[in-house]
This record gives sequence, C-alpha cells and structure tokens, in this order.
Amino acid sequence: MAGSRRRPFRIGIGLGAVALALGGLTLGLCGLRMSRADVNAEPDDDLAQQVTVFAIIATPGTKTVDSNLLTIRPQLDRLMPRHGFKLLDSQSKRIVKGESVTCDLGNGYTAQTELVQAMDDHGKVQLRCELSLDGARQFSTLVKTPLNQLFFCRRKLRDGAELLLGVGVR
Repeated sequence: MAGSRRRPFRIGIGLGAVALALGGLTLGLCGLRMSRADVNAEPDDDLAQQVTVFAIIATPGTKTVDSNLLTIRPQLDRLMPRHGFKLLDSQSKRIVKGESVTCDLGNGYTAQTELVQAMDDHGKVQLRCELSLDGARQFSTLVKTPLNQLFFCRRKLRDGAELLLGVGVR
C-alpha cells in the first residue's frame, strides 16, 4: 500500500516538472518575441505585399454574375443586394512602398492602387486607391486595412450602375 502511494506522487512530480519546463520555454519564447518587437519598433516600409486590385460594374435590377466573381458573390450580394456584377479587370502584383497595381477599365479609365505604407504599428497596410480618366484623377482615397481583408471603394456612374474597386492585401 505504501508503494501505491509513492507511484502517484512520482507521476505528479514528473508531470509537474514537465509542466514547469514547458511553461518556462513558453515564457522564454514570449520574451524573445517581445524583445524583437522592441528592437524593431519602426514600421517596415521595405516589406513587400501582394496586392490584388479588381474592378467590377454593379448593375441594379439584374441577377447576372460574372463566373470569375462566384467566390466573392456572397460579399457582393451583402454590399449591393439586387445587383448583377461584371468583372472589368483584375491585377495582382507583389509591390513595395511607392509601387502600384493598375487595372485598365476600358474607355480611358484606369484604377490604380499604390502601397503607401507596408505595415504600421497596428498591423495595417496603408493604400491609396485612385480612379483616372485619360490620366486625369477622378477619385482618390487613402485606406488603412488589415492583411487578408477584402475592401471595396464605390463610385456611382451616370447610367445608374456603380463601379466597385476591390482591393486585397496579403
């Protein structure tokens, strides 16, 4: 009976030692991560980001959806219910601060997204989205967004349709 009491005690000491060792390792790794953050407190503007830009025409009163947009259809339907969607152009490129991705929308229109800041202290990427007609800027906005989150800029057109500029960064 004395032997049976000692066995759980030994197992308890063994498990406690393992838990203590793992806890120390975890704290050590957290400490390393925190110290790295303190050393690299400045945003990393040389960090390249994969930026995807696409332009969509949203037409009210129709249910037609371009087959290339089926993966994001639920987001489009929430954004603009009772609209049809046609993809005009899509471009994706790995860029650094100051570089941009441009889509040709036809009829002299272009959509350009420039990487302004690769990553700020809050983990967000800063982008400037612009719409131009024959080189003359028609619309410009500055956006801060987290990685892997799709966002849209909307612009009403004369015929009642809307231009959606979709941008994603990863």
